[in-house]
Amino acid sequence: MDLQGTKEARKEEGAEGPLEAYGGGGGRSKEYHKNEGRDSHNHDDRASINPLRRRQQPFAYPHGSQQTASSAITRPREPSPSPEAISIPQALGLSSRDQRLLRKARRSPPVTKKTLSELDLPCIMSNINLRMDANFDRDLHFKPDLDGEKGKRKKKEAADYWDSLASEIAIYSFRAAAADISIEDVESTDGSRRTFDPRLPALFETLQDVIKTLVPERDHPTVMQNLEVPLLMQQIRKGVLDMLTLATWLSTLLKTHCAPMRDEWADRMVEQIQEGSQSQDPREIVNGLQTLFSILEAMKLDVANHQIRAFRVLLIEDTVPFLQEYFQGKMNRGSFHVEPARHWYLAVRDQARQEDAQMNQTQPQNTTISETEAALKPIEALFRGISDQLLQFNPPDEFPETFLFDSERLWQLRSTVQNLINLDIAWYIFESYVNKHKRYLSAPEETYSTFRTRIWSLMEDGIDMESRIASNPDDNDDDPDQRGGKRWTQNMRCIALEIARFACAALQLDAVVADEVIAPIEEALEWHLSNESDLFAYFQNSMRAKVLHTTLVSARRYLPLSPLAICESQRTPPSSSIPVPGSSSSAPAVSGFVSASSQQLTPQISDIERIGMRLAHMGVLHWRVWAPLLYLRDEIAMADAAPALI
Repeated sequence: MDLQGTKEARKEEGAEGPLEAYGGGGGRSKEYHKNEGRDSHNHDDRASINPLRRRQQPFAYPHGSQQTASSAITRPREPSPSPEAISIPQALGLSSRDQRLLRKARRSPPVTKKTLSELDLPCIMSNINLRMDANFDRDLHFKPDLDGEKGKRKKKEAADYWDSLASEIAIYSFRAAAADISIEDVESTDGSRRTFDPRLPALFETLQDVIKTLVPERDHPTVMQNLEVPLLMQQIRKGVLDMLTLATWLSTLLKTHCAPMRDEWADRMVEQIQEGSQSQDPREIVNGLQTLFSILEAMKLDVANHQIRAFRVLLIEDTVPFLQEYFQGKMNRGSFHVEPARHWYLAVRDQARQEDAQMNQTQPQNTTISETEAALKPIEALFRGISDQLLQFNPPDEFPETFLFDSERLWQLRSTVQNLINLDIAWYIFESYVNKHKRYLSAPEETYSTFRTRIWSLMEDGIDMESRIASNPDDNDDDPDQRGGKRWTQNMRCIALEIARFACAALQLDAVVADEVIAPIEEALEWHLSNESDLFAYFQNSMRAKVLHTTLVSARRYLPLSPLAICESQRTPPSSSIPVPGSSSSAPAVSGFVSASSQQLTPQISDIERIGMRLAHMGVLHWRVWAPLLYLRDEIAMADAAPALI
C-alpha cells in the first residue's frame, strides 16, 4: 500500500506478530541489560545481577491501597489529546484492539538513539560488566536482549507498536483518499471523539537521528534533506508520499555503509515496502519499516562489536586499575559496603591456618615451607574459602560482596562442580549394580566416556542458568538447583532411567528397562543426591582436594603474568600431565551395593583442570583488586608505617 491516494480503507488485520528481522542467530553471546558505568552502579543492584539466589517477597500494596469495586469508578482518565491528535474514522472499521493500541501503545520505535547509546564507545569503555567479561570470553559481543521475561515484554511492546503503526498508516491513507468527504469519527462513551497521538513524526525523527550516528558527517545534509519530518508528514496527509522512492534511497545509503551481510536485509526492506504499496497493505509497509530499524540496530551492533575487538587488549590490561579506582570511589562515598566480605576472608584465613597447623602436627617436623609458598598462603586462603562455597551441599545464599561482578561465573562453576560430584555418584551406582551381578567392564575408560556424555547432557538440562533466571524466584519447586524440588526430582528420575538403560546394555539384558532394574538405581540415586550421605561426602571431599590442587597450580603460574597473558593462557587446553591427588581410592560400600573402584578417568581430569584454570583466573584478578583495598589493608598500612620492620 502506497501512501499516495489510497482508494479503499484498511481491512481489519489479524493478530499475526511482526517479522523477526534480527536475532535469529544461535551463537553464544553476551547480553547487556544495563550499562554499568563508573558512577552508575548502585549497591542495591546486587539482586538484579544475581537473581538466582535473592529471594524477594511478592510486591504488597501499602496498607489501605487495595482497589475496591467503587474505586473503579474513579480510575484516572486518559490524558487529554495533544494538538497533533488524530481522530479515528468510524468508517474504517478498526477493531477494539486496534483502537486500544492506537491510544495505548508506545509512541517511539523500539530502536532509538537513546536505546542504542549503550553501544557508544564511551559507554563501552565504562561498562564494568563488559570489562570483566572481556577477560573471560574471547568471543564477547553484543546482541539484542530478547531472552527471559524482560525480553518477552520488549517483544510484546514492539509488536504492539508496529501493529498500531499499521493502523495509523491506514488512517492517514483513508483520510487522504476521502479528503472531500465528511468522515464520521469514533466516539467514546462520554460522547467525545476518540483520538490518538500520531507515531509517524517520531518515527521519522528517530530514523534521522539514528542514521546520522551511523553514516559519515558528509552524508548528514542529504539525510536531513530526505528525512525532513514536516515535509514528509505534509506529503502523508496529502497522500502524495512515495514510500518506494524513499525506501530505495535508504537502501542505497545503508548498503554504502553497512557490512555486506546486511545488503540482503536492505533489499528485503525495499521488496516489502514495494509489495505493500502494490497490494494496498499497510501491514506489509510496516514490515518494511520494521526491517529497516532492524538493519539500523544491526549496523550499530556491528560497530560496537568491532570496537570491542579493537579495544579488547586495552580493556583487559586496564581491568585491575579501573576496578580499583571504581571500588575505591564507591567505598569512599559509603555506597558499597564490603566489611562483611573482609570478615569472611579473615575467617577463611584463620580456618586455613588451623588446618595447616593440624596437618603439620601429623606430618614429620622436618618439612619446611619455602618463602614462595609462604607468600602464597594469603591467596590460598581465598581459594579455599571460595571453593568451599562451590562444593558445599546446599547452595550459599550469596557470594561475598567483593565478587559482585563475578557472581554469575561462580554460579556456573558451582553448577559444573556439583554436576561432577553427581556424575561420580551416578558412575559409582552404575558400577556397583554391574559388579553386584558379577559382571565387569572390559573397557572402563571407553564405557565411562559414553556414560559421561549421556548423563552429563541430562544434568546440564536440569541446571540451565537461563531457565533459572527466567523462572519464578519465589517458587522453589521450579528451581532445578533446589534439591528435592519438583523439577530436580523429575530430572533425577530421567538420569536414573538412563543409568538403568546403560546397566541393561552392560549386562546384555533386554533393551526395555524392567522395574526391578530401575527401582534400586532410582532409589539409590535420589537418596545420595538429596542427602548429605557418606557417599556424597566422600566424593565431595575428593573433589575438593582435586579442585583446590589444580586451582593452586594454575594460580602459581598466573601470579607473575599480566591480565592479558592470563587471558590468552586460557586458550591452551588443560594438560592431563598435572598430577591430581586422590587418583586411586575406593569408595565405601553404601546401600547394599558392592564397593566399586573410583578410577581417575581422563574426561574428569580435563574437567577439573578447566575448573581450576577458570577459578585461578578469577581469583588472581580478584586478589589484585581487593588484596590492597580490603583483605590485606591492615597489613599494608602497618608495613607502610614501619618500613624498617619489613
